[in-house]
Amino acid sequence: MKSLAVLHASQLVTLAGPTRARIGRELSELAIIPDGGMLIRDGRIEFVGPSIEIENKAGDTEVIDARGKVVLPGFVDAHTHLVFAGNRLDDFERRARGDTYEQIAKAGGGIWSTVEKTRAASEADLFVQAKKHADWFLRCGTTTVESKSGYGLTLEDEVKILRVMRRLNQETPLGNCANLPRRTRSTPQPARR
Repeated sequence: MKSLAVLHASQLVTLAGPTRARIGRELSELAIIPDGGMLIRDGRIEFVGPSIEIENKAGDTEVIDARGKVVLPGFVDAHTHLVFAGNRLDDFERRARGDTYEQIAKAGGGIWSTVEKTRAASEADLFVQAKKHADWFLRCGTTTVESKSGYGLTLEDEVKILRVMRRLNQETPLGNCANLPRRTRSTPQPARR
């Protein structure tokens, strides 16, 4: 793979800090390098620091001038259901008005409306909608998602969702870690407490 140097970012945000989860005030402490740069070799970030230091290490490397820009790590969303049909905008509005989940379900909304629409959708239709979702993630700075199935609730429909996830991995730059459920049931089971 080739090497790449990103130079002269107005701010390069590294999030360097403790090797454990941040707590309290640490949550707002970002490691920001003014006029920052990074050197990437073989697809891995090798070095970050002031641009002058990166230029000295870069050698014969492709350079991206990030002047006037902020460079920061991509977001990772560890829980998504990227592949589904329909939407729950009515549910959201009803919740905002104070309706309970039970009231929404009795009115035909809730998770079952999504399950029914997902089951009825073709694989091609699910891909088109999921690609829109993947594009939204990328435009908003999310570069990696853990994508879960779960709106099919039958073996056939869950496998259909997983095929769409595989295709998204092949056809979009969004990092997508598909999560196959351990057990696919044909009927939903009550949550265990």
